[in-house]
Amino acid sequence: MNIRLATQSDLQDVIMLNNNHNPHPWAEHHFHNLNQQEIWLAEQNHQIIAFAIWQIVLDEAELHLILTHQECRHQQAASLLLTQFINFYQNIKRIILEVRQSNIPAINLYKKHGFIEIAQRKHYYMFPIENAIIMEWKRFDTTISF
Repeated sequence: MNIRLATQSDLQDVIMLNNNHNPHPWAEHHFHNLNQQEIWLAEQNHQIIAFAIWQIVLDEAELHLILTHQECRHQQAASLLLTQFINFYQNIKRIILEVRQSNIPAINLYKKHGFIEIAQRKHYYMFPIENAIIMEWKRFDTTISF
């Protein structure tokens, strides 16, 4: 499996993956407003099977969306996307995300990578109305200051 940054030529494939495999798909115009460096892809046999959309501000990041092709789930694509992003951006000290309360597989994935629940947003999601769990990951600083 190959993990890489998306290019402009990948955008239509990312939108199709979103439309076909996201139970709550983003509108197409959301993808056209993104900086392409914020989209990371997982490829298998030259096919995009997963993607993650990130926003980076200084030493913090927010995971906006991570999605894996329905038939490729349980192949560690989402896990690899998280790991590669964290390893690539060593300056990132904190990552935050929101996830549907009912999305147990995603919550378990995030917990596996060290995310913890820090808050909830009541009735955040629509169709159906559902709470959002806010999760956070922090890089542990192993340096000692005097």
